[in-house]
Amino acid sequence: MDGALHAGAQGTLNGIASALSQAQHPGAGTAVAVRDLVPLPADDPRGAGLAAGALPLVMGGLLAAFLLTRLVLGSTRRVIGALAFAVTGGLAVAAILQFWLGSLTGSYWANTGAVALTVVATSLAILGLESLLGYAGLGLGAATMMLVGNPLSGTTTAPELLPDWSGALGQLLPTGAGGRLLRSTAFFDGHGVAHSVIVLAAWLTLGVLLCLAGSLRRQRPAADPVTTTAQPATQATV
Repeated sequence: MDGALHAGAQGTLNGIASALSQAQHPGAGTAVAVRDLVPLPADDPRGAGLAAGALPLVMGGLLAAFLLTRLVLGSTRRVIGALAFAVTGGLAVAAILQFWLGSLTGSYWANTGAVALTVVATSLAILGLESLLGYAGLGLGAATMMLVGNPLSGTTTAPELLPDWSGALGQLLPTGAGGRLLRSTAFFDGHGVAHSVIVLAAWLTLGVLLCLAGSLRRQRPAADPVTTTAQPATQATV
């Protein structure tokens, strides 16, 4: 069993193991063995910090997008601001989770990169929608990331435990891909990060392209109105 799962998922798997034990050996008291592939840190044996880390991943991107749309003008400045915010947030969140709460192991710099990539992909996607659609795009992006991406991310349990297709859909959104990437860097030495990195890079690229499209649309010159200049009448002199 993946020990890096949240305690709720561990409880579910332990319950399944108990049920299998009863089905295979009723009354024998022989339990199906449950083994952690990677145990959770001693400072956080229930995985509460990793589960709580899902919220900063999505909220960091939302906060960056809202602040940049209100305080910064120009798509280029906003993209640079989103990158700076993501790097700063990645350093801070990874430090809190790893050194203060003791919820993460592995390389601090890899964990920082996972958090930063998630935050910048989220913020740029929302900034791109706002640049193209205005406040409607800002609301659409925030609703997608918070109301759809967060519950379907599977970070608090596991995407495989979500119903049917919802877990797979969640892994195609920045929050789900970011949570999986952070778990890979923190507990599995970065193994299996390709899918998450590709998803986040795709959202980041899409956000930049949408920002560019919105900027080009605003800079498009309006058609010059046709004006006629009346020539002053001249009086012939004899």
